[in-house]
Amino acid sequence: MPLFDISIDIYLLIALLAFAMLAGFWGRSRQIAKKKRRIAELEREMMQAHAELLEMQKDYCELESRVKEGNSPVIPIKKKNELPIDPTRERTRKSSSNGTNGSPGR
Repeated sequence: MPLFDISIDIYLLIALLAFAMLAGFWGRSRQIAKKKRRIAELEREMMQAHAELLEMQKDYCELESRVKEGNSPVIPIKKKNELPIDPTRERTRKSSSNGTNGSPGR
């Protein structure tokens, strides 16, 4: 048996228990609030990044449509009404440049 007598007041024990519960709930609610703020911040950041991507895509599509319209100042090398090259003339031109048309190579 112990040499001294331990007396615990039941009201004090209930008060300490209630205080510990309130402190735990308060600490946990702060953690949850902090995590919710962080999640909201990350969501805003993601929305901003997606908005930037969509804006870039819009600019790209506008640029692509301008290029397709053909209003560029570039002058084409070939004319549109130019006749295609005769394939028989093409063969003779290639064979004469190679020196294989039957004439000596001098």
